[in-house]
Amino acid sequence: MDQYKSARAEAEHVAGLLRAALTRAGVPEAEAARVRPLVTSTGRAYVELGAFRVGTASKLLDALPLSTAGRHDTPAPSAEATG
Repeated sequence: MDQYKSARAEAEHVAGLLRAALTRAGVPEAEAARVRPLVTSTGRAYVELGAFRVGTASKLLDALPLSTAGRHDTPAPSAEATG
């Protein structure tokens, strides 16, 4: 049970940080609330992002540091291509 509680606390913390970052990026709170903590029965922590409207997903993408020229219409190179 302690492993579950620890994993839950970690997932809640990271989900909260992600929700705050989305809000700072201009995502409405109602959509940022779709980011939720999740813990499996084995005690593994996850953060579920949920489904976002395309405009919201674009804001999220614009807020992420991308190694390409900052344009989200250009696919990033695959892991195989970069070695």
